[in-house]
Amino acid sequence: MPVLVTAAHQPLARRLAARLLEEGGEVRVFADGDVGSLRAAGAFVSMGTADDEGRLEAALADVHTLVHLGGALPLGDPDQVLADARVVVRAATNAGVRRVLLRSLPGAEATATDPMRRALAEVEGLVAQVPCPTVVIRAGLVDTPQLRDALVTGGLGDALDVAVAPLRGSDLLELVAAFDRARSSSSRGHLLVSADGPLRTSVAGYLDRVGAATVGRGPLVGRRLPDPEAAASLASVLRGPWWSTDPTVLNGWDFAGIEPTVPGPGG
Repeated sequence: MPVLVTAAHQPLARRLAARLLEEGGEVRVFADGDVGSLRAAGAFVSMGTADDEGRLEAALADVHTLVHLGGALPLGDPDQVLADARVVVRAATNAGVRRVLLRSLPGAEATATDPMRRALAEVEGLVAQVPCPTVVIRAGLVDTPQLRDALVTGGLGDALDVAVAPLRGSDLLELVAAFDRARSSSSRGHLLVSADGPLRTSVAGYLDRVGAATVGRGPLVGRRLPDPEAAASLASVLRGPWWSTDPTVLNGWDFAGIEPTVPGPGG
Protein backbone atom coordinates (compact mmCIF):
# COMPACT_ATOMS: atom_id res chain seq x y z
CA MET A 1 0.00 0.00 0.00
CA PRO A 2 1.23 3.52 -0.75
CA VAL A 3 2.96 6.06 1.45
CA LEU A 4 2.25 9.79 1.26
CA VAL A 5 4.69 12.57 2.20
CA THR A 6 3.27 15.99 3.08
CA ALA A 7 4.90 19.34 2.24
CA ALA A 8 7.02 17.63 -0.40
CA HIS A 9 8.02 20.98 -1.89
CA GLN A 10 10.20 21.49 1.21
CA PRO A 11 13.80 20.32 0.61
CA LEU A 12 13.94 17.71 3.38
CA ALA A 13 10.52 16.24 2.60
CA ARG A 14 11.41 16.21 -1.10
CA ARG A 15 14.56 14.24 -0.31
CA LEU A 16 12.52 11.80 1.78
CA ALA A 17 10.06 11.18 -1.04
CA ALA A 18 12.97 10.53 -3.42
CA ARG A 19 14.48 8.10 -0.90
CA LEU A 20 11.18 6.23 -0.50
CA LEU A 21 10.88 5.94 -4.28
CA GLU A 22 14.16 4.02 -4.18
CA GLU A 23 12.48 1.49 -1.86
CA GLY A 24 9.94 0.65 -4.54
CA GLY A 25 6.19 0.67 -4.19
CA GLU A 26 3.84 3.60 -4.63
CA VAL A 27 4.87 6.98 -3.25
CA ARG A 28 2.47 9.92 -3.18
CA VAL A 29 3.33 13.49 -2.33
CA PHE A 30 1.20 16.44 -1.26
CA ALA A 31 2.79 19.76 -2.09
CA ASP A 32 2.32 23.49 -2.49
CA GLY A 33 5.30 24.11 -4.76
CA ASP A 34 7.55 22.64 -7.41
CA VAL A 35 7.83 18.84 -7.21
CA GLY A 36 8.43 18.20 -10.90
CA SER A 37 11.49 16.09 -10.16
CA LEU A 38 9.43 13.77 -7.95
CA ARG A 39 6.72 13.45 -10.59
CA ALA A 40 9.39 12.57 -13.16
CA ALA A 41 10.80 9.96 -10.77
CA GLY A 42 7.42 8.25 -10.49
CA ALA A 43 5.68 9.85 -7.51
CA PHE A 44 1.96 10.52 -7.65
CA VAL A 45 1.54 14.25 -7.03
CA SER A 46 -1.38 16.08 -5.41
CA MET A 47 -1.16 19.84 -5.19
CA GLY A 48 -2.71 21.74 -2.31
CA THR A 49 -2.03 24.14 0.52
CA ALA A 50 -1.45 23.01 4.09
CA ASP A 51 -5.00 24.02 5.09
CA ASP A 52 -6.73 22.24 2.18
CA GLU A 53 -8.12 19.38 4.23
CA GLY A 54 -10.46 18.06 1.54
CA ARG A 55 -7.74 17.80 -1.08
CA LEU A 56 -5.36 16.14 1.39
CA GLU A 57 -8.01 13.65 2.45
CA ALA A 58 -8.63 12.75 -1.19
CA ALA A 59 -4.90 12.25 -1.75
CA LEU A 60 -4.83 9.91 1.28
CA ALA A 61 -7.38 7.47 -0.15
CA ASP A 62 -6.04 3.91 0.29
CA VAL A 63 -2.75 5.20 1.75
CA HIS A 64 -1.07 2.99 4.34
CA THR A 65 1.44 5.45 5.85
CA LEU A 66 1.35 9.22 6.06
CA VAL A 67 4.67 10.96 6.79
CA HIS A 68 4.45 14.51 8.14
CA LEU A 69 8.10 15.56 8.18
CA GLY A 70 7.91 19.31 7.68
CA GLY A 71 10.75 21.58 6.64
CA ALA A 72 14.36 21.17 7.62
CA LEU A 73 14.34 24.20 9.91
CA PRO A 74 12.30 24.47 13.11
CA LEU A 75 10.99 27.89 12.09
CA GLY A 76 7.67 29.61 11.58
CA ASP A 77 4.56 30.41 13.55
CA PRO A 78 3.89 27.77 16.24
CA ASP A 79 0.14 28.40 15.92
CA GLN A 80 0.36 27.63 12.20
CA VAL A 81 2.36 24.46 12.87
CA LEU A 82 -0.42 23.34 15.22
CA ALA A 83 -3.17 24.32 12.77
CA ASP A 84 -1.47 22.38 9.95
CA ALA A 85 -1.15 19.32 12.20
CA ARG A 86 -4.86 19.46 13.02
CA VAL A 87 -5.62 19.34 9.30
CA VAL A 88 -3.28 16.38 8.82
CA VAL A 89 -4.78 14.47 11.76
CA ARG A 90 -8.38 15.01 10.64
CA ALA A 91 -7.60 14.10 7.03
CA ALA A 92 -5.69 10.96 8.07
CA THR A 93 -8.50 9.87 10.40
CA ASN A 94 -11.25 10.45 7.84
CA ALA A 95 -9.29 8.71 5.08
CA GLY A 96 -8.62 5.64 7.24
CA VAL A 97 -4.83 5.87 7.04
CA ARG A 98 -3.19 2.81 8.57
CA ARG A 99 -0.20 4.58 10.16
CA VAL A 100 1.16 8.09 10.77
CA LEU A 101 4.83 9.10 11.11
CA LEU A 102 5.56 12.56 12.51
CA ARG A 103 8.78 14.48 13.03
CA SER A 104 9.05 16.48 16.26
CA LEU A 105 11.82 18.00 18.38
CA PRO A 106 13.59 16.94 21.58
CA GLY A 107 12.03 18.67 24.55
CA ALA A 108 8.57 18.95 23.00
CA GLU A 109 6.75 19.39 26.28
CA ALA A 110 3.85 21.54 27.49
CA THR A 111 6.27 23.20 29.93
CA ALA A 112 8.95 24.00 27.31
CA THR A 113 10.39 27.51 27.37
CA ASP A 114 10.00 28.13 23.63
CA PRO A 115 6.59 28.29 21.93
CA MET A 116 7.56 25.94 19.08
CA ARG A 117 8.24 23.04 21.43
CA ARG A 118 5.03 23.76 23.33
CA ALA A 119 3.12 23.66 20.03
CA LEU A 120 4.84 20.41 19.04
CA ALA A 121 3.84 18.89 22.37
CA GLU A 122 0.22 19.56 21.40
CA VAL A 123 0.87 18.13 17.94
CA GLU A 124 2.29 14.95 19.47
CA GLY A 125 -0.84 14.64 21.59
CA LEU A 126 -3.08 15.02 18.55
CA VAL A 127 -1.15 12.38 16.62
CA ALA A 128 -1.34 9.96 19.54
CA GLN A 129 -5.14 10.11 19.33
CA VAL A 130 -5.32 9.00 15.69
CA PRO A 131 -7.04 5.57 15.59
CA CYS A 132 -4.08 3.76 14.01
CA PRO A 133 -0.44 3.07 14.92
CA THR A 134 1.52 6.32 15.18
CA VAL A 135 5.24 7.06 15.44
CA VAL A 136 6.72 10.37 16.59
CA ILE A 137 10.43 10.86 15.88
CA ARG A 138 12.00 13.55 18.03
CA ALA A 139 14.87 14.45 15.73
CA GLY A 140 17.76 16.71 16.72
CA LEU A 141 19.21 19.57 14.70
CA VAL A 142 19.17 18.32 11.10
CA ASP A 143 22.15 19.44 9.03
CA THR A 144 21.05 20.90 5.69
CA PRO A 145 22.25 23.75 3.47
CA GLN A 146 19.19 25.73 4.56
CA LEU A 147 20.09 25.30 8.24
CA ARG A 148 23.70 26.35 7.67
CA ASP A 149 22.63 29.49 5.82
CA ALA A 150 20.09 30.40 8.48
CA LEU A 151 22.62 29.98 11.30
CA VAL A 152 25.31 32.01 9.52
CA THR A 153 23.00 34.86 8.52
CA GLY A 154 20.55 34.88 11.42
CA GLY A 155 22.34 37.28 13.75
CA LEU A 156 22.14 34.76 16.59
CA GLY A 157 24.57 36.39 19.00
CA ASP A 158 25.12 34.32 22.14
CA ALA A 159 22.95 31.52 20.70
CA LEU A 160 26.13 30.43 18.89
CA ASP A 161 27.28 29.01 22.24
CA VAL A 162 24.19 26.82 22.67
CA ALA A 163 24.93 23.08 22.90
CA VAL A 164 23.52 21.05 20.00
CA ALA A 165 23.80 17.49 18.70
CA PRO A 166 23.43 17.83 14.90
CA LEU A 167 22.63 14.89 12.65
CA ARG A 168 22.86 14.39 8.92
CA GLY A 169 19.67 14.77 6.93
CA SER A 170 20.46 11.52 5.12
CA ASP A 171 20.59 9.62 8.43
CA LEU A 172 17.16 10.95 9.43
CA LEU A 173 15.77 9.90 6.04
CA GLU A 174 17.18 6.40 6.49
CA LEU A 175 15.49 6.19 9.89
CA VAL A 176 12.12 7.23 8.43
CA ALA A 177 12.57 4.71 5.60
CA ALA A 178 13.28 2.00 8.18
CA PHE A 179 10.06 2.79 10.02
CA ASP A 180 8.18 2.77 6.74
CA ARG A 181 9.48 -0.74 6.03
CA ALA A 182 8.54 -1.97 9.51
CA ARG A 183 4.80 -2.16 8.95
CA SER A 184 3.25 -4.21 11.72
CA SER A 185 -0.15 -5.86 11.73
CA SER A 186 -1.28 -4.02 14.89
CA SER A 187 -4.16 -1.58 14.58
CA ARG A 188 -3.32 0.66 17.55
CA GLY A 189 -0.35 1.99 19.48
CA HIS A 190 1.76 5.10 19.84
CA LEU A 191 5.56 5.05 19.72
CA LEU A 192 7.84 7.94 20.72
CA VAL A 193 11.45 7.64 19.54
CA SER A 194 14.55 9.80 19.63
CA ALA A 195 16.98 10.59 16.82
CA ASP A 196 19.79 12.46 18.55
CA GLY A 197 22.96 13.52 16.78
CA PRO A 198 26.11 11.49 17.61
CA LEU A 199 28.26 14.43 18.81
CA ARG A 200 27.47 17.25 21.22
CA THR A 201 29.02 20.57 20.38
CA SER A 202 28.13 24.26 20.21
CA VAL A 203 26.36 25.90 17.29
CA ALA A 204 29.63 27.66 16.44
CA GLY A 205 31.53 24.37 16.72
CA TYR A 206 29.03 22.69 14.41
CA LEU A 207 29.42 25.45 11.81
CA ASP A 208 33.21 25.17 11.98
CA ARG A 209 33.02 21.40 11.62
CA VAL A 210 30.88 21.52 8.47
CA GLY A 211 32.98 24.31 6.94
CA ALA A 212 30.33 27.03 7.11
CA ALA A 213 31.68 30.45 7.98
CA THR A 214 30.36 31.68 11.30
CA VAL A 215 28.84 35.12 11.68
CA GLY A 216 31.24 37.89 10.71
CA ARG A 217 33.82 35.49 9.24
CA GLY A 218 32.60 34.90 5.71
CA PRO A 219 30.73 36.42 2.76
CA LEU A 220 26.94 36.37 2.58
CA VAL A 221 26.87 36.39 -1.22
CA GLY A 222 24.67 33.58 -2.52
CA ARG A 223 23.31 32.63 0.90
CA ARG A 224 19.59 32.37 1.65
CA LEU A 225 18.77 35.18 4.05
CA PRO A 226 15.94 34.42 6.49
CA ASP A 227 13.41 37.13 7.25
CA PRO A 228 13.68 38.75 10.70
CA GLU A 229 10.67 36.86 12.06
CA ALA A 230 12.14 33.52 10.99
CA ALA A 231 15.52 34.45 12.49
CA ALA A 232 13.86 35.31 15.81
CA SER A 233 12.01 31.98 15.73
CA LEU A 234 15.25 30.10 15.08
CA ALA A 235 17.04 31.89 17.94
CA SER A 236 14.21 30.88 20.28
CA VAL A 237 14.16 27.24 19.20
CA LEU A 238 17.96 26.99 19.34
CA ARG A 239 17.88 27.33 23.11
CA GLY A 240 17.15 23.63 23.11
CA PRO A 241 17.22 21.00 24.38
CA TRP A 242 18.73 19.16 21.41
CA TRP A 243 18.83 15.60 22.69
CA SER A 244 16.42 13.38 24.58
CA THR A 245 16.87 12.72 28.28
CA ASP A 246 13.67 10.75 28.95
CA PRO A 247 14.65 7.09 29.46
CA THR A 248 11.19 5.97 28.33
CA VAL A 249 11.79 7.32 24.79
CA LEU A 250 12.99 4.59 22.43
CA ASN A 251 16.35 5.13 20.72
CA GLY A 252 15.41 5.21 17.05
CA TRP A 253 18.92 4.42 15.82
CA ASP A 254 19.02 1.19 17.84
CA PHE A 255 15.59 0.19 16.53
CA ALA A 256 16.63 0.69 12.90
CA GLY A 257 20.18 -0.62 13.26
CA ILE A 258 21.60 2.68 12.03
CA GLU A 259 24.80 4.30 13.32
CA PRO A 260 24.45 8.04 12.64
CA THR A 261 27.48 9.91 11.32
CA VAL A 262 28.65 13.33 12.49
CA PRO A 263 27.90 15.96 9.83
CA GLY A 264 30.95 17.17 7.91
CA PRO A 265 31.74 19.57 5.07
CA GLY A 266 30.06 17.31 2.54
CA GLY A 267 26.84 16.96 4.55
